Amino acid sequence: MQLGFSIILCTYNGVSRLEPTLAHITALSIPPGYAVELVFIDNASTDDTAGFTLDTWEKLGAPFPLRVIEEKRPGKGHAVETGYDTAAKSYILTVDDDNWLDPDYLVKAVELFAAHPDVSILQGVSEAVFETAAPAWLIDPRIAKQLVIGGPFEETGYFPPNYFYVWGAGLVILREDWVTLRQCGLSFLTSKLPGKAAGEDSELGLGLTLLGRKAYYSTELKFKHFMPTGRLTWDKLKQNFEVLGYVSYYMSLYAIVVDGYQKGRAINALSAKKQLAATWLTHARALTLKQHVAYWAMPREEYYQLMLVEYYSRLKWIAKLSGNIMQDVQAIQAWVVPLLERSKVGFEWP
Repeated sequence: MQLGFSIILCTYNGVSRLEPTLAHITALSIPPGYAVELVFIDNASTDDTAGFTLDTWEKLGAPFPLRVIEEKRPGKGHAVETGYDTAAKSYILTVDDDNWLDPDYLVKAVELFAAHPDVSILQGVSEAVFETAAPAWLIDPRIAKQLVIGGPFEETGYFPPNYFYVWGAGLVILREDWVTLRQCGLSFLTSKLPGKAAGEDSELGLGLTLLGRKAYYSTELKFKHFMPTGRLTWDKLKQNFEVLGYVSYYMSLYAIVVDGYQKGRAINALSAKKQLAATWLTHARALTLKQHVAYWAMPREEYYQLMLVEYYSRLKWIAKLSGNIMQDVQAIQAWVVPLLERSKVGFEWP
């Protein structure tokens, strides 16, 4: 395995977004002694994304190898797995098709790994670039985080113990850790439905945490996140939170598996469904009856309504997916339980 970075860029119909993203990648400073490749995953596109990318890469000077791989199965989870599996360098760097890396991103990553030899996961900070004026509701930092604007924490430093909610955008991990997780049987459950491009980063973060890996967030790792006007509407934001309901269903199953292992309790379909319902009720009761009524009777652009979008979406997905609940539970147990058994530091669900 060659020392260097495999930059993984997955896209679906990305022609309208890719040119500046590729331009920023070609402008990267390459640390001495490191090789770089761009692994481009065309995820069932219909707009000749692959041809556009190859032409643009050549026009930009093709400073390092580009490999274009077609992933015909729609869903970002499939694309990310294909890209990571194909990576040939020692580090994997994930870039979304609307992320513009700062020129020193790779250099800073090498410096941070050298300064923190116990770290094997790096997370950077994003600065939003708006096509037009940002809406007033984006002032709320809770909403900004959901749109991957800013950083996961206020200050540079290690992730808290057991906290595994990494952002895929700008994430740097060791390739050997991904290989280990795949050998253990990790295959994403989330982000494999068209239009549900979320959750795979949380599954990855959980796996890395169970491996005992430490994550570090640094404001020195900077990239810009382009925000087109069409994405910044309240309806689009609600759609994002509806997707979170889908992700939350699966993450609740992960929590059930961890809880069952730690308490030595067998899991069956009925017990799992009861735990799903109990978790949903706990979250739903955190908001008042007045807020629940207002959600239906008086929709407004307030954060609590977004929370209810997620809660009711999760209820929908429980009804839709729980018929196969034991199949999903067993898929999770197959790789999570062995990692829990070998964990030397222990793990508590955050």
